[in-house]
Amino acid sequence: MKQNPEPIRSLLAIVVTWNGGEEAALAVRSLVRQSVPDRALSVLVVDNGSADDTVPRCRAEGAAVLELGENLGYGTAANRGMAFARADAYVLCNQDAIYEQGFVAGLADALDASPGAGAATAQVRLAGRFERDAEGGFVGHDGERWRRVEEGGVELLNSTGNQVTRSGNGRDRGWLAPVGTEFPRAVFGIHGGACALRAAAVAPLGGFDERYFMYYEDTDLSWRLREAGWTVVYAAEAVSVHRHAGSSGTASARFIEWNTRNRLWCALRNGPFAMRLTATTRTALSAARAGVSFLRARGDADAREAARARIRGALAGLRGARRLAAQRRAAHEDTTRGASRGVSGGASRADGGRLPVLLDFTSLPPQLGGVGRYLEGLAAGIEELGGRPRIVLRREHEAHFRALAPHAELHLAPGWIGRRGLRFLWEQTGLLRLASSVGAAAIHSPHYTFPLAAGVRRVVTVHDATFFSDPEAHTGLKRRFFAWWIRRGTRANVRLVAPSAATAREIERYAGRPARPILVAHHGVDREVFRRPEAAEVEAFRKRHGLGEAPWIAFLGTIEPRKRVGELVRAHRALCKADPDAPLLLVSGARGWDADAAAELDREAGRADSKVRELGYLPLEELRALLGGAVAFCYPSIAEGFGLPVLEAMACGAPVVATRLSALPEVAGDAAEYCEPEAASIEAALRRLAERPDLRERRAAAGLRRAGKFTWARCAELHLEAYR
Repeated sequence: MKQNPEPIRSLLAIVVTWNGGEEAALAVRSLVRQSVPDRALSVLVVDNGSADDTVPRCRAEGAAVLELGENLGYGTAANRGMAFARADAYVLCNQDAIYEQGFVAGLADALDASPGAGAATAQVRLAGRFERDAEGGFVGHDGERWRRVEEGGVELLNSTGNQVTRSGNGRDRGWLAPVGTEFPRAVFGIHGGACALRAAAVAPLGGFDERYFMYYEDTDLSWRLREAGWTVVYAAEAVSVHRHAGSSGTASARFIEWNTRNRLWCALRNGPFAMRLTATTRTALSAARAGVSFLRARGDADAREAARARIRGALAGLRGARRLAAQRRAAHEDTTRGASRGVSGGASRADGGRLPVLLDFTSLPPQLGGVGRYLEGLAAGIEELGGRPRIVLRREHEAHFRALAPHAELHLAPGWIGRRGLRFLWEQTGLLRLASSVGAAAIHSPHYTFPLAAGVRRVVTVHDATFFSDPEAHTGLKRRFFAWWIRRGTRANVRLVAPSAATAREIERYAGRPARPILVAHHGVDREVFRRPEAAEVEAFRKRHGLGEAPWIAFLGTIEPRKRVGELVRAHRALCKADPDAPLLLVSGARGWDADAAAELDREAGRADSKVRELGYLPLEELRALLGGAVAFCYPSIAEGFGLPVLEAMACGAPVVATRLSALPEVAGDAAEYCEPEAASIEAALRRLAERPDLRERRAAAGLRRAGKFTWARCAELHLEAYR
């Protein structure tokens, strides 16, 4: 837990929708109209593949919309929303509720008033008024029944937070209590559809566990917040009015199956021994009773389907018991290690700020590239936070990192590791000995491979999952080698770090879900290097490369199949055919193994009238002019672990054209002009920017704002959590 978290200054309200229609639009309207003095509030709708008019209705209310295209569940949608835009706190909202004025401010005030709180949960009221009725459909914890009435009656509470019974059953505290009933500020957990999550608390935990799909994901996260040292507080002044079970219905087979399964999963993963035993026994007995009910319910299709759903849920829950036990052990080890060092996560003053981790930079090639910029930013970010990184590197990189991180403790690797096979051998032997000799309790391996011996805590960065998702982009040997290491990382006792939520999901999809949640740490951007260039810098760049006065479109990156450079060249050719005054296309990056792109670039090189210039690998000091001087930066990639060139282009003030695939929307947000990775779509996007100066200006301004949200200090802060 962070000892003194920053005050809440920015909030993102996330409304998860699915076929909500007018009801969802009303929820969004009530959030857009919230007053939050001295704080910034944005509203984002994350739509789970609605087939009705939910999306246009919500857009009309002024919310940004992230369309997922299919129903991925509540927890996944909430995670996508939290990854979409950065904020100090995320306010999670159901689509079937109205949020009274002061709802958002009340939650933010509660977090600021309780620095140790990782989350604040609201007062949720049931819509309408109620009276007691022995035949009523609303049943309280005490067995009292209520029904809605048109006139008279009283207002009732839905929730003042979450509680867990001794058998692992999660329930709403205050369910069906009259409005006005007071409850303690301290509470076990959140109501997932009306709460605020502190970003500093939830990010290191990886957000919601997406396996739950729906139900108990909020209870599970509450357990994990508490395990990490955070509390949950109740904000009575933050009021939501909720139509209970408006999106699913508590009598549906879907509810019965998921509720049965998830209740057991949550108890097995988080609860004490007595709770785990009771929950397992209860679930087994429930399945047995459901089997009897199924046999007796001949002719009653609904009853038989409900029984089948309960059996399916129980069996799914019981099948996951072994895996959840492993997760529980891993979480306990994390907590024990954290407690032994205190809560700060950083280095002590007595140790001169040195971190208890050794960062292995020996995998860096001579030309640093994207991974190199990640490690440059990480080292600088750690120093910005007052830490003193311990780094082992090759001799050819010593001067560079000495200048970049002057307070770092640098160790030189043996010269003979220059051959790749020998480096892997040293990683399994010499790296461990070095870590022991310098007193490091952990090793950070920032490029897929890591020491297999389990005698030291291991943190491993996996940059993307293209070895699975885009296998043709790699040689067979390389694909098999790195795919093996990624799978090994998900099964070993290591902490995996990914640069985006999209990459974390891909890793789990192809290689399996690790025992510990994958830590998502977005890259940052060096604003000293990547900023709007001066006019003199752009002019010098023009002269150096013989560009004259012509405008240009820029591409930056290794030329490999997934980047779709061939499609970009064909799109540019079509643009030039329609408009002889179209901008140049400047392609910067080393040629990889993309035969299609190579053929297109060679074809252009043989044309006297070609407007394509292949610049090759450019030094870092030229990138600002390349990007910031462009009328557009185009990056039609189909698979990215993060998409650092997009962030760097936005920071330099370039309007960005990109695809909506993999991590790119997570980086570009609403700042990019999006396209499909085909020539016709790329050309159309470039044409829109070429023909509309106002659109170029809007995209450039939005990109600058967006880039400001990504810092290396924040990236380093999340890594420090992993090093604990």
